Amino acid sequence: MDTHPVTVSLAIKAEPEAIWAALTDGTVSPAYYYGFSIDSSFDEGAPYTYTAGGAPMITGTVTDVVPAESMTMTFHGVWDPGVAALPETVVRYDLTAPAMPLPGITVLTMTHTGMPAGDTAQNVANGWVLIMSGLKTLLETGEPLATPPGA
Repeated sequence: MDTHPVTVSLAIKAEPEAIWAALTDGTVSPAYYYGFSIDSSFDEGAPYTYTAGGAPMITGTVTDVVPAESMTMTFHGVWDPGVAALPETVVRYDLTAPAMPLPGITVLTMTHTGMPAGDTAQNVANGWVLIMSGLKTLLETGEPLATPPGA
């Protein structure tokens, strides 16, 4: 199967702890993640679910976690039949210091691997750009990039 990793990397004017909190707080995630709220203990081996309107949208398992540094999780989207038909994939978040010393700046890199080539996968890849940009905008301005669906 032909797969193409998706990587989005952004410099964010925020400390790693603030980014981590936004990634793991179900009251914050709807403001940048299409209105989806995340729920998990975020312990290694713990399940997680993104929900919207009380229905699961993405499910998976946290497979590796170092708070405020990195997290790897399996990913199975179910918000659309085409997405639900895709195999389970892997998403990894890494929070690092920029190459040049810039106090208060953190580089967030999201890598999504295992996604088979095709239109549905390309749509998921395009979605990551909006999610990551939305997270950056929210943390830097306190305002969402766009109004979440259903808000």
